[in-house]
Amino acid sequence: MPGKSENGYSVMNTIHAVQKDPADKGRVHSEINRNSSQEVSIPFRMRWRCTIQKWVDWIFFPFLAPLIIFILKHVRKNRIQNLKKIRMLFKRIAGESKIPTLICANHLTKVDSIYIHHAFASVFFYWRHFRLFSWNIPAKENFWTNPLDRLVTYLGKCIPIVRTGTPEHHKEVLDTLRYLLSRGELCTVFPEGGRSPKGRVDVENVRYGVGTILNALPDYRVICVYLRAESQKEMTDLPPKGDTLYFDFKVITPQSVQKGRRAERDISRTIIRKIKEMEEVYFEQRKE
Repeated sequence: MPGKSENGYSVMNTIHAVQKDPADKGRVHSEINRNSSQEVSIPFRMRWRCTIQKWVDWIFFPFLAPLIIFILKHVRKNRIQNLKKIRMLFKRIAGESKIPTLICANHLTKVDSIYIHHAFASVFFYWRHFRLFSWNIPAKENFWTNPLDRLVTYLGKCIPIVRTGTPEHHKEVLDTLRYLLSRGELCTVFPEGGRSPKGRVDVENVRYGVGTILNALPDYRVICVYLRAESQKEMTDLPPKGDTLYFDFKVITPQSVQKGRRAERDISRTIIRKIKEMEEVYFEQRKE
């Protein structure tokens, strides 16, 4: 079970964040008073855009989510191992604290984030606790090609990122994720930055953006996820039809004694190594 990090940042400045969740019908959902090394802020237009998107997504969620789950379960005929246990643990962990929580996972298919959502909670649970339905950052090159993709991406709490975009664009996306995390929202990222070409986690291919997001936060935790269809050999667009998916997750609080870019690098490497370790456990179990 994770504990709060003790990174020594807690005696400097102050974050005062009031989080409203659509599921609470406008009531104040949480209040986070926390000392931090710096305030988390983004331009007003970004804050406004996230707020509007979250409300719109919540309104349409009861209509779109069941359809996607139906496709996943009855058209693709995929199921996730130990689903009840995973959901029970996630509810306990996510509900115990509103500490900024980033989900980091391996990446083998274009729809991994959907399966992660499905593994962690039911549609009804998410609708009642919509902040726990994590934000995602899909590649705009893959999910912004036609109006339907754009609509589904928007309604799925996604913030598209252009992988070949400018440093200013990447910074804006990372700042937005950090802002959302600081307000108790969950976010999902893939530390490799894209799908694993060889079907295995590549620790040398880690992107330091995940460290950039976390290093600027006063306190945080990371849920490392390892997801893989049993017959998955390499990266694909979708998990094999009819396959069962292995799902494991661990909670860690990666820290670094370094500062700046070195700290971001250390944090990112700690996360990817943990996911790699989980992958090794997966394959070790199949040798027995």
